[in-house]
Amino acid sequence: MHMKKTNIRNVLAKLAALALAAAVSASFSGCGKEGLNAARPAPEVLVAKPSKKTFEIWDEYTARIEPLEFVELRSRVSGYLEKILFKEGQIVKEGDLLFIIDPRPYEAALAAAKASVKEVEARLLLAKTNLERAKGLLASNAISKEIYDTRHAEVLGAEANLLNAQARLTEAELNLEYTHIRAPIAGKVSQRMVDPGNLITADSTLLTTIVNSGVVQAYFEASERDMLRYRKSGLFDEIDVVNRKGPPVEMTLWGEEDKPFKGQLTYSDNRIGAQTSSLTMRADIPNPDHFLAAGMFGRIKIRGGKAQEFLVLPEEIIGTDLINRYVLVVNKDGVVEYRPVKIGKLFGKYREILDGVSEKDDVIFVGLQRAVPGIKVSAKPAKAE
Repeated sequence: MHMKKTNIRNVLAKLAALALAAAVSASFSGCGKEGLNAARPAPEVLVAKPSKKTFEIWDEYTARIEPLEFVELRSRVSGYLEKILFKEGQIVKEGDLLFIIDPRPYEAALAAAKASVKEVEARLLLAKTNLERAKGLLASNAISKEIYDTRHAEVLGAEANLLNAQARLTEAELNLEYTHIRAPIAGKVSQRMVDPGNLITADSTLLTTIVNSGVVQAYFEASERDMLRYRKSGLFDEIDVVNRKGPPVEMTLWGEEDKPFKGQLTYSDNRIGAQTSSLTMRADIPNPDHFLAAGMFGRIKIRGGKAQEFLVLPEEIIGTDLINRYVLVVNKDGVVEYRPVKIGKLFGKYREILDGVSEKDDVIFVGLQRAVPGIKVSAKPAKAE
């Protein structure tokens, strides 16, 4: 079956070359014998040989963008919403005041807690005075030991009550503070989910969300084969998880390939996914202008190995037909040949050539529109790139 497919491909390739040659022959006909016999200058083309260039190997993956931090903002206390102090979509700093819940009930609770502390402090003072008096009476045998023990217990009880009252005071102070809801992180605020006047339920009502997109995280999946290659090359050893630093990466968005975002590889998971058979990896991408948003997808490139030499040709001179990628070569007789090529990685404007031509072949760089398989051309060397 494989041999049949190969034969079909070869036949089609030859037919394509013959069709091109026939088209050229037809262009010379129609003028009679005089036109055929008239001497025509051979079309001029510029040729160069495939060259070896050194490139770093970069692997590409599809990455999804997630924020560095994401917060669903809720209140810690219940009450009626009094004020909203931000605009939807605003960039806020950590600690900025965003919402105010009516503080009056909590101000009253704080005043009551302060009064309770003072009351308990007075009781403790009285209990200590009674204990001191009981010590003297016990020394003169004016009271029994049981009465003294009672006075001592009253002091211990008053001290415990004071600790309890102070705890309630601290809670009241916190609750009053919680009526002023501040941004827990820096980032971009989403739309508000409530309006002033609505009742807010503690730990339940969603007020808004904040996304820290000053740095975004690009998650992608590397195959087990790639993971083993990275481990052997020492790529994982370069990741500093604590300081969030690592090997360089580049990411581009669809349709924005000319605007790469640079970042660093900062994380690799500790196991291969059971269902995906791949390793989750992550890169941190600085995003100071907040252009990148959570939920976007892009192409991320990471260094896949040490720099190597590759046989390459400019991508722009490699043609494409229904069957092959191909180039046009001028043979030793000055005749154009159709040459299918097997291609590999793309390095900027250069494409790796795996098979089909060698460093000895004269490949047409300029004049492709005038070159047709089977015709003779005047080949001159192109400028070296």
